[in-house]
Amino acid sequence: MLETTIPEHAPPARSTAASTAFAAIRRDILSGVLAPGRKLRIDGLCKAYGATINPLREALNRLTSEGLVTQEDQRGFSVAPISLEDWRDVVRARCLMEGCALGEAIRRRDEAWEERVVVALHWLSRTQHWSADEKTANPEWGPRHNAFHDALLSACGSQIMLAYCRELRERADRYRHIASTNFKRRDSLDEHRAIADAAMAGDTELAVARLTQHYMTTFAVIERYFGRMPAA
Repeated sequence: MLETTIPEHAPPARSTAASTAFAAIRRDILSGVLAPGRKLRIDGLCKAYGATINPLREALNRLTSEGLVTQEDQRGFSVAPISLEDWRDVVRARCLMEGCALGEAIRRRDEAWEERVVVALHWLSRTQHWSADEKTANPEWGPRHNAFHDALLSACGSQIMLAYCRELRERADRYRHIASTNFKRRDSLDEHRAIADAAMAGDTELAVARLTQHYMTTFAVIERYFGRMPAA
């Protein structure tokens, strides 16, 4: 039986440009570079991100579908606002989803998973979160922090669950970045060690409780941030 060869096609340039603009604008929204409520003017975005109008509109439409950008008739695009209600929903969903994923990872754990957790925690422990003056974040800390949380959940057995957990983490990080300039810096390394210790010991209940408390500590910080925001 003859096999049909599927011809290879280069991806359309517009699609590539749209994906590049999407990734760059998404990164800047999540990191707080593009502040909540900011108007996203097409001409300014074209200059800032080196994109033409059609790919840029495609990128903005994708960001709208993710809830990171809003679009109003006659008023164009804006960065989606933040709200206390959304923040609480993100944290609740994250605690439920990651608690479930961590429980499954512990139940299915093996030596490879243990090694990933140990290595990720080691590199996180060697990375300062903030500069000496506590005014700027170390750019290496974020990826290593994410790597630790990824390692914890990596044995859960569900790529779909892991994808949802990453999405929720990114949405939570947006709030953390926005509020980070308003509060005293926190050293969370001991919290991460405590989570890892319980997980490695196979104590699911304790590990999930410590993970939840870890997120609830951040939750309280953001709640105070909203308490300091001026009334709309």
